[in-house]
Amino acid sequence: MKNPFLQRPFPVSPSMNQVRIMDLPGVSLPAWVKGKRSFELLSSFALRQRVQAVADALQLDPDDPHLLEKFDGCLTAVSPEIRTAAHKIAEDYGRSLAYHLLTLKRGDAINQQARPDWQPVHWAFWRQIESVWLGGGLLSGNLGQTAVPLARQLIRQNGFPDFQLKLSPYGRHLPLLGVARTAPPEAQAMLVFDFGQTAVKRAVAQYCNSRLVAIKLLSSLPAPCETVLVASQDEAEITQFAAGLLDLVAETWRETAVSQPDLSHTVGLSLACYLLDGQPRPEDVGCYGRMQHLSPNLQQFLKEGLCQRLNAPMSINLWHDGSAAGLTHASDLQTAVLTFGTAMGVGFAPLTLANLRPVSPTLIIQSIV
Repeated sequence: MKNPFLQRPFPVSPSMNQVRIMDLPGVSLPAWVKGKRSFELLSSFALRQRVQAVADALQLDPDDPHLLEKFDGCLTAVSPEIRTAAHKIAEDYGRSLAYHLLTLKRGDAINQQARPDWQPVHWAFWRQIESVWLGGGLLSGNLGQTAVPLARQLIRQNGFPDFQLKLSPYGRHLPLLGVARTAPPEAQAMLVFDFGQTAVKRAVAQYCNSRLVAIKLLSSLPAPCETVLVASQDEAEITQFAAGLLDLVAETWRETAVSQPDLSHTVGLSLACYLLDGQPRPEDVGCYGRMQHLSPNLQQFLKEGLCQRLNAPMSINLWHDGSAAGLTHASDLQTAVLTFGTAMGVGFAPLTLANLRPVSPTLIIQSIV
């Protein structure tokens, strides 16, 4: 069936963060799950709260800025007490993931009523999804290895024995990889960016015989978003914000072109912001979405700004980060890609795969800085 989340006029938000798990009749749903939004169960914010609550048992500093990375290490700690405490959190995370996907697959009336912006056609679309790829920073380590098999088992035990739930081998790099597949046919190397809520990831994508053969990672930078939930709507501040984003892209291109003379004049960008035809959707007024106030077409606005800064003809391929992740794995209309980090992202199969670069089975992903 056609994807109703991509239908005009501006479609309703496909946001996974706003899915509310009211109940799953016939499933033994824990009290701590009922009534919660998936953001409250599966985001990095939610996971951090769970870890902080048992930080003493994990022998961690609850205020450590790298708390979640150190928690991931606790899952393989030598101490059985630390491992046990960490696995309890990971297992609850896996159960939450299963309940989230069961909510989508079943479409029970009580959960539909809690999401009034979705119509029956949106729930019907999720019911026909048979395969989900998982990626993002939260699941790229031990947490993914622990939580995902449990989630898969619970989903299959509760009415969907053939449902496919798979961890992507590309983990936190899914949006970069997806954007890299959109390179123009003549490109031998293209600069790609993933502008997230907490970090800006950068890489040089390289191609050989039309295939994507390497993702060479540059150093990540702090994201220009001061907060996930609140962003200034002041026009002068937004203009300055967009200028900073363009300055970062332009300076990275200049620096990279010195050692990569065949660098394409097309740049690939993904944003943590829902887009349609290069423009943030009206309801998305967060960190990146608020740039819609600067132009009726953000993609064209960014392209013109980049041309001015580099004094050269440039192009920008602009994608929502979830949709970019979807370009990596989604090969048919019954597949979705979910990413887990600061918040949850979702991507679906593109309308056509014809112009995407194939990914080499021996793809190399490595840091060059």
